[in-house]
Amino acid sequence: MLNRIAESLFWIGRYTERAENHARLIDAFYHIREETADEDHLWIRMVRAVGDPTQFETAQLAYREQDVLFYVALDASHSNSIHSCVQSTKTNLKTVRERLPEELWDIVNGFALWLRSGEADELLYESPFLFLRKVKENMGMFYGAAQHMMFRDQQWLIMESGRYLERAENTARLLESLHRSIADDESRVSYYLFSAVRALGGVDVYRRLYSDHFTLEHTASLLIMNELFPRSVQHGLSGLEANLHTIRGMNGADPALDKAIRLVVKARSELSWLDTSELAKGSLLNGMEAINQLGAAVGDAFFRARQGVRA
Repeated sequence: MLNRIAESLFWIGRYTERAENHARLIDAFYHIREETADEDHLWIRMVRAVGDPTQFETAQLAYREQDVLFYVALDASHSNSIHSCVQSTKTNLKTVRERLPEELWDIVNGFALWLRSGEADELLYESPFLFLRKVKENMGMFYGAAQHMMFRDQQWLIMESGRYLERAENTARLLESLHRSIADDESRVSYYLFSAVRALGGVDVYRRLYSDHFTLEHTASLLIMNELFPRSVQHGLSGLEANLHTIRGMNGADPALDKAIRLVVKARSELSWLDTSELAKGSLLNGMEAINQLGAAVGDAFFRARQGVRA
């Protein structure tokens, strides 16, 4: 497979997952907003979680609700906004359009056009929750169509590798934001934990495992360690490792791919040795560099020539 094809597939997986995870992260902040009196600080944390505060401060006058919402959701000049993630998905998908089911293009193209419309602006400001739900529904529709129609060859494995990697990173980023929120206001710990678990769709699972008492220790165990929970860090790394091993089996030994596999195994091993008390203290955050290094390692394995389209 050409490097540019592999790179486009990898970034399709990452950008679709990133758009959905940003919607989930913003949704979590909005629920926290209902329990905080310091909204200005909340908007600052939202920008830090999704984008670059320096870029925001250069373009905006102050951390106001509408300015922050536009920046994280619809700002085309912000490369990490939901709008930019979907547009980047469309750009990469155009490169491999003939190789993938037609329905995938229809979903992404239609949603990208809607995000550029006045209707998207109005819905964002009138009802942010409905806007975020629409983002999650469209990204879920894309993944559902891919799941049901794509041939399980290297194209599927590479795209899924990007999705798994992005999911692990974004869950870790959510946990980092959670720790910052708790450090700023320890009086609302239970509500912050509930909002984080809710953002990842894990409230029912959490209650099944730990009843209705939300603790930092149990939240960390579910969102980091539990491989059966599809948005946990370990589940994402496990899926990534399995895909890389399958690709290696198809192609034989490759130094760059072997290095990527070793880094994934190392990251998973380091997490597995942490006990829940260490997780609750935030020790995971000290090891996030290992997870962040995976993106470059996997990229080197798939497209060392760097000829693809990323944005």
